[in-house]
Amino acid sequence: MYFGITDMVKKNAGTAQQTAGDDVFKMVFDRIQTGILIIEPETHTIIDANDHAESLTGVTKDKLTGKVCHDFVCPAHCGECPITDLHKTFHNTERVLISASGERIPILKTVASATVGGKMYLIESFVDIRDRKKAEARKIALLAYLNESLLRIKKPLELTEQNLNQIEQQVESGEYNAEEIRMQIRIQSKNIETMVATLQELAKKAVEDHNDIPENFREFIIRK
Repeated sequence: MYFGITDMVKKNAGTAQQTAGDDVFKMVFDRIQTGILIIEPETHTIIDANDHAESLTGVTKDKLTGKVCHDFVCPAHCGECPITDLHKTFHNTERVLISASGERIPILKTVASATVGGKMYLIESFVDIRDRKKAEARKIALLAYLNESLLRIKKPLELTEQNLNQIEQQVESGEYNAEEIRMQIRIQSKNIETMVATLQELAKKAVEDHNDIPENFREFIIRK
C-alpha cells in the first residue's frame, strides 16, 4: 500500500522531538515554491510529490503517486532515463516538464539521491523558468529592434554628418552665400526630422507586436 515519503520518515522516528521535526519537514515540503518529486529509481515510480509539483504538472498528488515519472514530468522514453540509464547528473540544468495539458514548461532541474529507511530514492526538484524565458525573449526582441533602428538611420546620419561638415568648411572659408547656407541647414534639419520619425515608427511597431508591454507605456509610445 502506498505511503508518502514524509510518512516513511515518521515511521522511522523514535522520539517526540523527531516527530516535531518531521512535521516541520512536511510543512516545508508542501509549501516551498519548488516542485519536488520523490522517485523510486528501479521502477521510476513517483512515491510522493509536494503541492508545487501538483500545481506545475496540473496533476493531483493521488494521481501522480504510483505512476511512472516518464508519463508525467519527463520526456525521456522508458529505458532512457538520463539519471539511472544514461548516468547523467542534473544540477540547475535546463530541461522540460510536461504538464497534464501537454504544455512543455521550461524548468531548472536538480536530481539528488537520498536514503530513507535504508532504501535509496531520487529527489527531483524543479523550478519554473517561464518568466525568465519570456524576459530573455523580450531582450532578444529589443536587440533586434535596436539593430534595425541602427541600420535604418546609419546611412542617413553619415550623409547628414558629411553635409554639415561641408557647410562648416564653406563658412570657415568665408566664400559662401548666406541664403544657400540657410537652405542647406533647412535640408539637414528636414533629414533629421525624417530619421526621428523613422525611429518613432519602429518604436510603435515594437510595442504593437508585444502584448507584454505595460499598457500605459504602450499608449505613451503610440501617441507620440
